[in-house]
Amino acid sequence: MKTTRMMRLSRTLTMVTAIGATVALLAGCAGSAKNPEPQATATKGDTLNVAVPAAPTSLDPANMEQSTSTFAQPAYDALILEDSDGKLLPGLATEWQYLDDENKVFELTLREGVTFSDGSPLNAEALVTNFEYFNEGTSNVGTLISGGSYEATGEYTVTMTWDTPHPLVPNTLTQRWVAGMVISAEAIESDPQGLATQTAGAGPYVLDAAATVSGSKYTYVARDDYWAPEDQHWEKIVLTVVETTDQRLNGLKTGEFDYVSGDLTTASAAESEGFQVAFAPTIFVGLALNDRAGTMSPLDDVRVRQAINFALDRETVADALVGEYGFASEQTVVPSESGYVEALAGHYEYDPKKAEELLAEAGYPDGFTLPVVASTSATQALISQVIVQQLAEVGITIELDARPSADYFQGMAGAQFPAAVVGYGSQPMWMEYDGLFGPSAVFNPFHTQSAEIDALYTEAAMAEPEKRRGLEEEIQSILVKDAWFAPMVYLPVFVFASTDLAPIVSTPARPQVPLREIAPAE
Repeated sequence: MKTTRMMRLSRTLTMVTAIGATVALLAGCAGSAKNPEPQATATKGDTLNVAVPAAPTSLDPANMEQSTSTFAQPAYDALILEDSDGKLLPGLATEWQYLDDENKVFELTLREGVTFSDGSPLNAEALVTNFEYFNEGTSNVGTLISGGSYEATGEYTVTMTWDTPHPLVPNTLTQRWVAGMVISAEAIESDPQGLATQTAGAGPYVLDAAATVSGSKYTYVARDDYWAPEDQHWEKIVLTVVETTDQRLNGLKTGEFDYVSGDLTTASAAESEGFQVAFAPTIFVGLALNDRAGTMSPLDDVRVRQAINFALDRETVADALVGEYGFASEQTVVPSESGYVEALAGHYEYDPKKAEELLAEAGYPDGFTLPVVASTSATQALISQVIVQQLAEVGITIELDARPSADYFQGMAGAQFPAAVVGYGSQPMWMEYDGLFGPSAVFNPFHTQSAEIDALYTEAAMAEPEKRRGLEEEIQSILVKDAWFAPMVYLPVFVFASTDLAPIVSTPARPQVPLREIAPAE
């Protein structure tokens, strides 16, 4: 048995290495930042040049896709700030609290003396206008705070009230989410359409429209009347859209860029060039076993879903593909996130014999064929090929349909396939309900619903943080033991930076460093 397993592991490792010829095995990486020696300087730099993979469809935070929020950060300060340890700190709001015991009424106290870039003041009435505007917006994260009523209870105090509990309001009003970014009330009332191509925030910079090319290059210049001038580390910030990681890395090498979005396939090259490589493993990649009612596959039998989990050799894949940049896991949240269950680590330790036994018990001793949709992105393509090979070893034939991103998403979210290779960023369990596994979640295309999970979710929404954590762990236990998903590994979010910048440190609590914190090195 040991010999057989070792042969299988060896074949898997050989295959992973072969198809990942451009992926170095990233040994010896002990932290979340490489080459962090530079220290920040109090001197303001000239220009911070940043390269990112995609342009926003709008610069208006209320109508912005969360994934492009980098373009709002220079101009729009958040109500609450989150540091690298996940601690919440005052931003435009200096105090906040729930006023009830059901997480339905929330109060914010604003910082005094703050103005927007159009000269108008930040006060309670302006914030109410901002929240009401978000109610009408199209941002994919607007629902984190929308649907409520908002009242100015003092010149600088606002009360938010919802019919249903909103337990994570302080977290959703941080700079990680566009829902926490505040827009000038005067701009909203006078020219809301103009917010798609101009900025009117209380942040350190304002868009220079004359030096901006929509879809390509966005230039932001420092404001004279910013409330925290010590956080203006640059005279200008320029965001340039560069689609491929190779091109972004080349721009870093030539000095065209100082800070770029990276990925797994170029991390070792960036490291060997001496750049800062910051990362945080926060995205699980694996199979979503979506057809849990069995309308087009045997996935209605929990033994089949568990067999798939036992057939995946997560540890070998993690070692071969991501080294110490990531880790293997069966869970949908990272260990630092609420809802992680330590006791479930290794719950589906690689056991192909157990997988074959479960398949036989379920009536599939010779396996079956499973159509699976996957993305053609480089990293997901690697993982997909590993899944195909490992499941074949227990008799499951994967019919893989690899598609470009738009077609992939349609196939996955449109319930066209019983299973999908997915990548999903770890969130608090209460948020994952709406995005990953709740009956209306995009990543739950067959609308699987569990009365037990729904009851735990409802109770968690009204609970104090400590009790909520326990309830979320119960939800995670159900998802893992009932095998709704087959996560394999957590992949990191990467950024590469010049050593001319002060140290860049990413953490699972805050994988993306806010632009306002990036400073020149001494």
